[in-house]
Amino acid sequence: MTKNTSMAVVAALFLGACCSSKSQTPPPSPAAEAEPAAQINTRPSGGKAIISPAAPPTFRSKTVLHELINGRPENVVSDFNPTMKAALPADKLLAVWKDLEAKMGPYQSMGEATQAEEQGYKVVYVPLTFEKGMLRAKVVYDQTNYIAGFFFLP
Repeated sequence: MTKNTSMAVVAALFLGACCSSKSQTPPPSPAAEAEPAAQINTRPSGGKAIISPAAPPTFRSKTVLHELINGRPENVVSDFNPTMKAALPADKLLAVWKDLEAKMGPYQSMGEATQAEEQGYKVVYVPLTFEKGMLRAKVVYDQTNYIAGFFFLP
C-alpha cells in the first residue's frame, strides 16, 4: 500500500470508531412507520414521465433516447409536452426512428450529452453513432421541463 492509501485507511477506521456509538436506537416497528408520501402528478397532460422533470436535462435526454433505441416510444412520448404529444405520437416517433435506421444503418453507440440555452429553452445535444455515420439528437425542454422539441441533426 502507498503512504496515502495507508493514511486514508487509518483515517477511515479512526472516523468509524469515533463516530459509532455503542447504544443504537432500535429500528421502528412496522406499525410505527409512516405511510409513503402520495405521488403528486404535475404533468401538464396527465400520465407519468419516465424520469423526474427535476432530473438534469442531459440525463433525461439520454434516458429518453435509450427508451427510443430499445423500441419503447410510448415512454418517450410520456415526457413530451401536450403540443409535442399531438404532433408526434408514439407510432409516428417509432416510424421516424425506423426510417433513420434504414438510412443510417443500425444504431451503435451514444456519446456524452451537452446542454445549451437557446431562445429561452434548455437544449441538449447527444451524438449518436450508426453504422453509416453520426447524427446528433437535439432535445428541447420548455419552461415546465418537458420535451418541446425532438430532432435528429447531421
